[in-house]
Amino acid sequence: MKGSQSTVNKRCLGPLHNLEKYVKPDWWQHIFNSIYLKTDADVVCDLNTTREEVSLFSSILGLSHEDRILDLCCGQGRHSLELARLGFMNIDGLDRSHYLIQKARIKAREEGLKVKFREGDARKLPYPDNSFSIVMILGNSFGYFENIKDDLRVLKEVFRVLKPLGRILIDVADGKYLKENFEPRSWEWIDKKHFVCRERCLSSDKGRLISREVVVHVERGVVVDQFYAERLYTRESLKKLLEEAGFGSINFHGGIITDSKRNQDLGMMKKRIVVTALVERR
Repeated sequence: MKGSQSTVNKRCLGPLHNLEKYVKPDWWQHIFNSIYLKTDADVVCDLNTTREEVSLFSSILGLSHEDRILDLCCGQGRHSLELARLGFMNIDGLDRSHYLIQKARIKAREEGLKVKFREGDARKLPYPDNSFSIVMILGNSFGYFENIKDDLRVLKEVFRVLKPLGRILIDVADGKYLKENFEPRSWEWIDKKHFVCRERCLSSDKGRLISREVVVHVERGVVVDQFYAERLYTRESLKKLLEEAGFGSINFHGGIITDSKRNQDLGMMKKRIVVTALVERR
């Protein structure tokens, strides 16, 4: 994704019977922009939510200030920046979105925080072997690829860049819960000038949740009509994938139930799984 969406004369496709047909394989390259920071603001732009999450993850991992930490698929850097505010000095953040990485860099400069942000593909990490003691994939930033083999490539890359006895923490949507409880339709105001209408359905193989968002400006009309799909991981399928990537000592740590301060549709962020695993080589 390069830059933000235009807000003039976008086309809405109208009623559709098969949402999955309209999901592009690389949807994740286009959707994480200024509109995303509006539609998901009740979680990803809420500082108190971020602080609570960082406190939980730090406690689970027993983080020390000597740890070198990679915040993988970091978005606009909300977790990395909060860790830096708490005094952690060895933090890297990587994301595919040019727009969000630029936002992260600007925020870090404004606050005088030392976080190394860079653009990159999680399937081919730009770091040497044994670089990090901790890698975190947070805020449901895992399971975006059309082929599950690409998710496995991400985990194998994480395994490669972790030091011996290094740890991964993944915070991802609870697929079993979502499969049974997703909202097929919703709409809400996201600020004083924009509202979003959402549709959801399961993919034909029942393995992904397909979502559609039509964002509308009250004066300019449709801003964007966009589609995306996220894999529905259960504890069992996530454990299997981590083992296949080489990880051991896999532990699940309860879950996260997120509340919307604006009483909005939380979608994939409503209920999440938290899992850790260890690189057992020495």
